[in-house]
Amino acid sequence: MNLSSILLFIIDKMNGERTLNAGLHLLRGKKSGQTLQDVEYFDLRSFFGIWPKLDEFLYQQTVDELVKNELITTDQKFCRLTEKGKKEVNGFRCPQFKGWDYRGREVIFFGRIALAVQTISHFRSGSTSFTPIQRDREIQLFVKRLLEGKPLTEPEFGKRIGDELKRALVASGMSDRHKYIFSNRLTGNGVTAKTLDQLASELNSSPSGIYLLFIESLHMLLPAVESTDNFPFLKTCATDVKVHSYLTESALRTKKLFDQGYSMEDIVRVRNLKMSTIEDHIIEMAMNDELFPVTHFISEDSIQAVLSKSKELGTKRLKLLKNEFEKLSYFELRLILTVTREGEL
Repeated sequence: MNLSSILLFIIDKMNGERTLNAGLHLLRGKKSGQTLQDVEYFDLRSFFGIWPKLDEFLYQQTVDELVKNELITTDQKFCRLTEKGKKEVNGFRCPQFKGWDYRGREVIFFGRIALAVQTISHFRSGSTSFTPIQRDREIQLFVKRLLEGKPLTEPEFGKRIGDELKRALVASGMSDRHKYIFSNRLTGNGVTAKTLDQLASELNSSPSGIYLLFIESLHMLLPAVESTDNFPFLKTCATDVKVHSYLTESALRTKKLFDQGYSMEDIVRVRNLKMSTIEDHIIEMAMNDELFPVTHFISEDSIQAVLSKSKELGTKRLKLLKNEFEKLSYFELRLILTVTREGEL
């Protein structure tokens, strides 16, 4: 796995209907209306926000490489796979990311584990003075509270935490390569965490490939920890890592008014926002609520007509569908496509 293979997955899903920048915004977890719609339209929740600080130069460099190798084309600003690219994607394993659930917060989970392991290791060795591997003040305070009153100097305590971590790694179902990367990112007394570059050189990979495997390992470990009480220490480390609400803060405020019976026009007035912004919020709400009352906005007949035409044309591009349904607004078309899950077309 590397950035090239991830991009091929995303471009394949977008089916030639989005520009190259759509992939960059998706991986960074941009909370714009367009990116959030793309997540739903093309069933891309797993990739959302898995690389919040993805460098634009690295992204473009990877795209150029894919074009050079004739795996993608970028005609008319839109990006699509070539036949060679499609064959390439078919040979990949499906990544096990859960970006929609964690949105970059998985590194907080690891940061807590890493600092806890470092602290326990040093105290068990009789060394109470060391430079924390984590500089984030909130992580430091979390770990301080987590370990407060614990028998840090007793070998049995450290062994119990180590055993719990080993069992959780096995329970997650991750590969030996995942486990190796995860464990070598930890620091202990006399043991320094390896950098992505060091691991890339050692495992004959790229730093981007190592990074993605590392994030994937966390996305596999977190659900294993969250779903049971068999890993109490790690479950505490996972506190508040998974997002509580999939809506943006502004959309949440709109939802409260909508749930109270306010019309879209009323919400525009109360919140002093543009109608287009409120429409984006409604789309967000529909994305994250399978029982969303879509027929409050548009008839069932119109919904079925749009879905049928979308399937016939093999497209989800709003401009093309607007040409077929002039009486429907762009908002109504977006809403229809949003509430229709991938595979229902």
